[in-house]
Amino acid sequence: MSSGKGAVRSAELPPEFLVAELGCYPLQAHETVLVIKTLTLETSEITHEQRSLIAVGTSISTVIDLPAQGAIYIFDVIPVVPDPDRPETNRKLKLIAREEVKGAVTALSEAGTQGFLVAAQAQKCVVRGLKEDGSLLPVAFMDMMCHVSVARCLPGTGMCLFGDAWKGIWFVGYMEEPYKMGLLGKSTGRLEVMAADFLPDTDQLYMVVGDADCNIHIFQYDPEHPKSLSGTHLLPLRTFHTGHFPTTITRIPSSSVSSPPSLPSASSPAPASPPTTTTTTTTTSQQILLTTLTGAIALITRLSESGYRRLSSVQAQLYASLEHPCGLNPKSHRLSAAGRGLSGTLVLDGYLADRGVLDGGLLARWTELDVGRRAEICSRAGTDEDELLLDLRAVGVVGVDHVLAYL
Repeated sequence: MSSGKGAVRSAELPPEFLVAELGCYPLQAHETVLVIKTLTLETSEITHEQRSLIAVGTSISTVIDLPAQGAIYIFDVIPVVPDPDRPETNRKLKLIAREEVKGAVTALSEAGTQGFLVAAQAQKCVVRGLKEDGSLLPVAFMDMMCHVSVARCLPGTGMCLFGDAWKGIWFVGYMEEPYKMGLLGKSTGRLEVMAADFLPDTDQLYMVVGDADCNIHIFQYDPEHPKSLSGTHLLPLRTFHTGHFPTTITRIPSSSVSSPPSLPSASSPAPASPPTTTTTTTTTSQQILLTTLTGAIALITRLSESGYRRLSSVQAQLYASLEHPCGLNPKSHRLSAAGRGLSGTLVLDGYLADRGVLDGGLLARWTELDVGRRAEICSRAGTDEDELLLDLRAVGVVGVDHVLAYL
């Protein structure tokens, strides 16, 4: 790689990193791809071998008077003899299964521990198993409402999360002996779900949901809570406005320099930047990666109770200490429509759901203050600068080029 005056002039990649076309599979007329996922599926009914395969869901729309049909494709990437001049062409795409179904296939995910997949087709979610003859055998199903936009399953469990484009999220349990799907809980009210995923934390289970109004919602499944009606209603905990239309929400492993957190928090979208390495002792946890239609990337992580209280006090003082772009109010910007009184509010035990979320983009600007002002803010928050910096580094606000914003 050569560069001059900060601009990259040319770059060369080794052969193993070169991108090559693996193959081309023609679709039928009026057939459109709606979802592509990489799933770990069982490929042999005898040895029960599981392998990563590419699953594709499509929609076949012919005329307006007939309902749409769909199909599920399962592809494998197999090694082949490459061209002598192109060593990157040593892989090819191979079709191993194709199943036509009634209704468009809008979402795909893994299901259970036996290597099955769950497909959202029309107003149904069907669990299917891949057979050696190339067919997908249905073993369990569940009726849904309008249009399933999201299907997520927690690996190693039978817990599934389905998001409807109009009716909110459904928390579903899947049993393997016998094969059965049952509703465990769902959200109340109308919620246009665009993306969703699980966020487990020790013995607590949270769901992070992105809606069509650029809001992030955090729900909890707690059957022991009296307002959950034995778990049939998912508890709304937090709502946070991002200002960016969400496209995907993905659970990823993370590293934290603090103890494992317990309080859910959300992040503010910001341009992507690779995190820098640190030499501190880390503990593994999980966080949420959010991508948006505008190209912004955000992270959602959880805070400990003590860390949340310190950072919350600092954030309240930064509202008045910093100059904000165009004189806008960052606190009002992060409120959802419910928090601004434009629609029904989400209240749990008298606690407004818009509270309890920290703006990582605002906290990252704490270092813009002078030394005296930073010390004054720390004293009011009941902490010192070293402890506050440790909290900020724990969630990535400091030490990651001030790009990844956590809330």
